[in-house]
Amino acid sequence: MRTVGMILGMMMLWPAAHGQGSPESQAAPAWADISLNDLHAFADPGANWSIVAEAWGNYTRTGALEKIKEGKGVVINHPSEKARTPLVTKQHFGDIEISLEFMMAKGSNSGVYVQGKYEIQLADSWTKLMPASGDCGGVYQRWDRARPAGSKGYEGIPPLQNACRAPGLWQHLVIRFRAPRFNAQGEKTGNARFEEVYLNGVLVQSQVEVTGPTRSPSTSDKEVATGPLLLQGDHGKVAFRNIRYRPLHIAPVKPPYKSPIIVTPGRQPYLLRSFMEFGGQKLVYVISMGDQSGLNYSYDLSTGALFQVWRGRFLDVTDMWHSRGQAQLALPLGAVVPFSAAPGVAVLADKGAPWPDTVATGSFREEGYELDADRVPTFSYLIAGVPVKDRIAPTAGRNGFERTITVASAPPGLYSRIAAAATIEQLGRELYRIDGACYIHIDKRYNPQVRSTGKGAEMLVSLAGLKQPFTYSIIW
Repeated sequence: MRTVGMILGMMMLWPAAHGQGSPESQAAPAWADISLNDLHAFADPGANWSIVAEAWGNYTRTGALEKIKEGKGVVINHPSEKARTPLVTKQHFGDIEISLEFMMAKGSNSGVYVQGKYEIQLADSWTKLMPASGDCGGVYQRWDRARPAGSKGYEGIPPLQNACRAPGLWQHLVIRFRAPRFNAQGEKTGNARFEEVYLNGVLVQSQVEVTGPTRSPSTSDKEVATGPLLLQGDHGKVAFRNIRYRPLHIAPVKPPYKSPIIVTPGRQPYLLRSFMEFGGQKLVYVISMGDQSGLNYSYDLSTGALFQVWRGRFLDVTDMWHSRGQAQLALPLGAVVPFSAAPGVAVLADKGAPWPDTVATGSFREEGYELDADRVPTFSYLIAGVPVKDRIAPTAGRNGFERTITVASAPPGLYSRIAAAATIEQLGRELYRIDGACYIHIDKRYNPQVRSTGKGAEMLVSLAGLKQPFTYSIIW
């Protein structure tokens, strides 16, 4: 099947690769924590490792990764010429499932070595379109000094796609690892294997067998049945938190469609109307835009809400066609950063009034959208009789989206909600970090107000009296 402007792939895609459900949601053994209250869980930790409560980075500054707050729960690595050792657990593991969060400094490099020998690469691979084995989520190459120059590294496996976020943001890694097998004589009978690896909810490795240790800081290349978890500490600043493990568990999954229908943008942005699951509800007035740079978003036409963004592949629309399109769902194929399906602009009775979850009956009217010469849409709607134009386009550097909201003669009490999150941290005069998952860059002249809510915090900007379009950037 082929429609105008649509490219239909023939890839084998597991449902978890869509980023629409955590691989941890299936029934499984309970997780155990590796405590980060101190460094007692690790053997001879070097002076480059320390425990803090929170860290921060800056996507514009190479090597920037510092502590925000004293306390516990986060281990941060600051290597130096004298101190650059890995962090190695005292506990050893065989078949294992690992879940952890990490944060990279700009230009940094690290790795998670299962059994101290088999590495999943961590690196600042942000915005890279064609990742290699040395990029984030890759199975790092093996190494043989006896090989000819140029071929000493071999058997590295690149990630299936780049699901990496910007430096200074928290990222989530899940590794499902099967240890090598040995007989009673100690002879290896089966290679180690990465059953699955997920980066930010996206499947990046599947059924990858490793014939021997990858290039590593381990003191021995001898393969064994069990070994420690090793976090690389000699290549740059990195932080970790929420390190957990449990016995290897592979839950049964629904087999993938043999011929999934994949939408891939061409030289111009691609717009698609669909239904979409979000926040436990089915949104039925959704339009999604995909750009060839890998920047994508979804917008609810019934509320003017930019409710999610992602980077990577665009959409799997198989459920819009399979079984006569009963589900009618489009599924993002990259690492989704969710926002809110609540209205993007609203009238508040006063500045302390709560933000509405939905638009009041009769107060919102969608008026379509117009495409510019680059096929970027500007959405138009009326909210409480006030005309609003909303344009969301890739930034000039393709590191996120720039959103421009234009309101003519905004009345008192008209606000735009920029973000609603558990945490909103101000990192600079015009830079904020939202739940550790994305940045908001907003000019100080708009006087953004961050206020507490029952669920965390939200950032508002008053549109009343603005004499020019209001613009901010979302970077992740």
